[in-house]
Amino acid sequence: MSMKLIKPNVWFLNVRVWKDGTEYRKREEVQGGKKAAEARYWELRKELQERAKNEPRSLTVTTFKHVLDYYLERNPVDKKSEYYFNRLKVDLGSVLIPDLQERFDKYLLILRQTKRMFTTRRLSNNTINRFIAWSKAAANFALRAGLIEKNPLEHFQKLPTQPRDRMLSDDEKKRLLEAVQTEAPHIYPIVLYSLLVPSRRGELVSLKRTDYNMVTNTIHIPAERTKNKRPCIKPVPDCLIEYMRSVPPESEYLFFRRPGKAKYLSLGNFRKSFLKCLVKAEIENYRFHDQRRVAYTDALLAGNAPHIVMQVSGHKTDMSKVYFGRNELLAAKMFSFGSRPDSMTGHLKVVTA
Repeated sequence: MSMKLIKPNVWFLNVRVWKDGTEYRKREEVQGGKKAAEARYWELRKELQERAKNEPRSLTVTTFKHVLDYYLERNPVDKKSEYYFNRLKVDLGSVLIPDLQERFDKYLLILRQTKRMFTTRRLSNNTINRFIAWSKAAANFALRAGLIEKNPLEHFQKLPTQPRDRMLSDDEKKRLLEAVQTEAPHIYPIVLYSLLVPSRRGELVSLKRTDYNMVTNTIHIPAERTKNKRPCIKPVPDCLIEYMRSVPPESEYLFFRRPGKAKYLSLGNFRKSFLKCLVKAEIENYRFHDQRRVAYTDALLAGNAPHIVMQVSGHKTDMSKVYFGRNELLAAKMFSFGSRPDSMTGHLKVVTA
């Protein structure tokens, strides 16, 4: 509160309100006691707030932050995508539009040298591509609205990426589950479920106890809690039926943790616990999200139709055709060998010198 006594019983008020980078100010001298001056200050502040709220926003765009804000006001994004916008605002928000192309090029070089806090690995090309995609989307949106003359980022291309194809052998699955039971038993149900049913971690940890249907033995994930905003129904394997039906009524969540005798909590991001189990099981180059790929592939090899697996996993498209060569794997499994010459009818033995 900017209020100053300039004469006996005379107060000078300097009231300021900011909205979208624009300052609204009003100055006034008030006679009377301090309480009267304070009351008048808040009256003026309320008037300025109403003025800022009702006054049309100027569409003048000078910095990259203005471009990002304009895009977000008209195109809401999920919480995960908000991270990229917030990071772009901090790193490049003050850059003027004419200087954006040069600064963005240097920014990409910095991103390629940046290491993650916990793993110390460099940012993947997939992560950097998200910065590129959101930046170009915001600039194109401002261009179509006539706020900028051209998109300074139009020539930036996404970095080449290689899809992950890490799978688990039967022995690795066994070692992983044994390690989870020993090191982090509270995440054992969710790890086992994700190995059998292709799922996203975020969808599983948000599941409520009431999302499980005992009659149909299925889990219903509402549209607002899925990535593609479409409702999804997932089956429950036989080995987890008893667990699903025995979740305590005091727990709001289907997969939960209870530190000590505290209340039941969501698992949240159990990344550290999962990494500890991977080290115990001696499994390298593996992430929890890879479980979705493992479960997807195993479901196909078990004879399920691709469109059935697609619906359960929550994919928009039939990923069996394009997702990490699964068609090739199915073809190899279904391949039949032709007739062999007489000289090849015996069993080949390894001959050692």
